Amino acid sequence: MIAKMDQITVVGCRKDAPKVLVSLQSLGVVQLDPLEVEDSRLNRLRLEGDDRADKEGWEAVVARSGALLDVLNASDVQGSGRWKGPSALSDINEHLEAVGSQVDELVAERAELADTLDVIDTFLPTLREVAPYLALFENSNYLYSTALSVPSDMYEKVSAALSATVEERLLLASIDQGRNLLVVLVGLKADLDKLRGVINRSGLSELGLPDDYGERSIAKAVHMMEEQSRTFPRQYALIGEKLSELANEQGGRLRAMHTIASNNSNRLGRLEDMVQGRYGFALQGWVPSSERVRVAESLKKQYKDELAIESRAADQHHDQNIPVLLDNPSWVKPFQGLLALFSPPKYGSFDPSWTLAVFFPFFFGLVVGDIGFSLMFAGIGLFLRRRGRSGRSLSLGPLGIVIPVRALAPISTVIYWCAGWGALFGFLFGEFFGNFLERFPIGQPVFYTNLHHEAGYGLIPIALFRVEVFTPILLVSLAFGVLQVLAGWAIRVIYGIKHNDMRHVYEGVGMFSGLLALVIFATSFLTGNINPVVTGLVLTGLLIFIVATVLARMPLMLLEIFSNSGHILSYLRIFAVGLSAALVANLATDLGFAIGGSLPIIGPILGILVGLSVHLIAIALTIIGHTLQPLRLQYVEFFTKFGFYDESGRPYRPFRLLGGNS
Repeated sequence: MIAKMDQITVVGCRKDAPKVLVSLQSLGVVQLDPLEVEDSRLNRLRLEGDDRADKEGWEAVVARSGALLDVLNASDVQGSGRWKGPSALSDINEHLEAVGSQVDELVAERAELADTLDVIDTFLPTLREVAPYLALFENSNYLYSTALSVPSDMYEKVSAALSATVEERLLLASIDQGRNLLVVLVGLKADLDKLRGVINRSGLSELGLPDDYGERSIAKAVHMMEEQSRTFPRQYALIGEKLSELANEQGGRLRAMHTIASNNSNRLGRLEDMVQGRYGFALQGWVPSSERVRVAESLKKQYKDELAIESRAADQHHDQNIPVLLDNPSWVKPFQGLLALFSPPKYGSFDPSWTLAVFFPFFFGLVVGDIGFSLMFAGIGLFLRRRGRSGRSLSLGPLGIVIPVRALAPISTVIYWCAGWGALFGFLFGEFFGNFLERFPIGQPVFYTNLHHEAGYGLIPIALFRVEVFTPILLVSLAFGVLQVLAGWAIRVIYGIKHNDMRHVYEGVGMFSGLLALVIFATSFLTGNINPVVTGLVLTGLLIFIVATVLARMPLMLLEIFSNSGHILSYLRIFAVGLSAALVANLATDLGFAIGGSLPIIGPILGILVGLSVHLIAIALTIIGHTLQPLRLQYVEFFTKFGFYDESGRPYRPFRLLGGNS
C-alpha cells in the first residue's frame, strides 16, 4: 500500500537554520522540497563566503575519495569503516591527500610498466627476427645495416631500385611475414644518403626503435626488451599487491570519509532549499504520517519555542508531486524492487506490489515446473544471500551491471519464492531435470501412484503430465488471464469512484462487463452449453458495455475490447513457454541416457556430463523467457488496465545520513 504523507513546514531564527538541517538529517524521514514564496521580503537562501567554500571543499573530498575507492576497487573490501580522526574538512583532506599521493605514485608506475610492456609486445617479435643480422655490422666503420618492412608485391621493384642506385653495392635478405617481407639491407656507409632516398621515394621507412630505447642499437634494444619482458610483469604484480594492501588498510577509512563528505555537502546544499527573511528562515517538506509526531516532538525538544512547526495531511486531489513511499508487509517488500524498474504509482492510486509478490513467483513456478532447476535457482539465491551478508556487492562484468549489497537480500528472497513454486509444480508435474526420474530405474514408485507408465518406474506425475496432457495447464493459464484482466478493470472502477473520475468509472464498468460477456459466450460455445440464461447474461454485458462507451465518450473502446480479449489469450504464454522448456529438458535427459547406454564404463560418465551440459545451456537460453514472460503479463496485460502508466508518482527520497540514521 502507499503510505500516507503529511506536509511539514518549519519556521525559525535564521541563525538556527544549519542546526535544524543537522537535526532533520539525523531523523532521516523528511523529504525536503525547495520552498517557493511570493512575498518580496523573502528570498531563497544562497550560499556565500565560508558556507560556499565548505560546500565546494566537501564536494572535492567526495570526488577524490570516490576516485580512490574506484582505483583501489575498495568498495567491497572488508575493514574498518569508521574515520576515527577529526572530522574537520582540513583534517580529512590532509589524510586523503597522503593516501592519494601513495595511490597516484603506484598507479603512475603501473601505467608506465603497462605502456612499456605494450611496446615490447608490439616491437619485440619483429626486432628478434632482424637483430642477429644487424648485430654483425653494428660496429663496422664502413658498412651500414638496417631493416624495413616491404609489401610482397613491391619487393622486386624496390630491390631493383636500391641495387641500381648504388651499382649493386649492397646485400639484401628477406624474411616472409605473409603479406609483407621483413628485409635486412647491408650497404656502404658512403651510400647511405642514396639508399635512404630510394626508401623514402618508395613510401617506406626503416625499422626504428621506440623513443624509450634512445640511441641504442637494435641488438642492444632487443636484449633490453627481453630482460624487461621477464622482470616487468613481476614488478606490475608487486604494484598490484601494494594497491591491494592499501585497499585493505585504507578502504574502510576512505568509505567513511566519502560518507562524511557526502553528508556535509548534501546538508550545505539543502540550505538553498530554504527561504530567508531578515531574521528568520522557513523550510518545507514531506514526512510519512506515521513519523510526523516523532519529527515534531524531536524538534520541539531540541529547540523549545524557537521553532514553529506546522503540518497537514497531503491532499491527493490538489497537491502536486507528493512523494510516494510504499509501505507493505515484509513478504511483499522484496518485490518492490521489481516495481522500481518503473516509476512508482501516483500518490492515492493502487499499489500493485502485492500482486507482483503473489503472481510473479506463481507464474514463474508454473513455467519452470521442475524440481532440479528449482534447486539450482535456490542455490543461486543462497549464493546472493551469503554474498550480501558478507558485505560485498556483485559485479556482472560482461553485462556491466553491479548489484549493490543492499539489493542482494531482496533479490535472493524473490528467487527463493520462485524456486519454491517451481519445486511445488515440479512435484505435481513429476519433473526433475525433465524426465530424469522417470528414466532412472529406482524400482516401484516411491512417491506417487502409477498414473502414466505401466512399468511403474521412477517418479510418476501425481497430478498433471504437462508434456502429454495439455488441457489442464492451458485452462489454468486462461483462467488467470480472465482473473487478472477483469480485476484490473475492477480496480479502475474503484479508484475512479475514489477520485470522482466518472470517465474512468464508465470505462472500467464497460470493459469489465463487455469482457465478462465475451468470456461467458466463449466458454458456453466451446462447451456446447448455450441456453437462455447464458444468452441473457451475454446480451446484458454487451448492452452495459455499449452504454458505458457512450457515457465515457470513448469510441475506441469498441476496438479496445478486442485487444483486451487478446490480453487474456496472452496468458497462454505460461502454458507455451513452460511446455517448450519441459520438452527441451526431456530431450537433454534422453540424450544423456542414450549416450550413457551406448558405451561401457565411460558411457554413464559421458552421458551425465553431456546431459547436464545441455540442461545448463537450455536453462541459460530459456531463463530470460521464464522471467520476462511472467513479468510481461503483469506489466502489460494487468497494470495497463488500472492506469498504472497513465500517471506516475515521485519516489520518496528523505533527507538523511548516508551512513544510517540514529
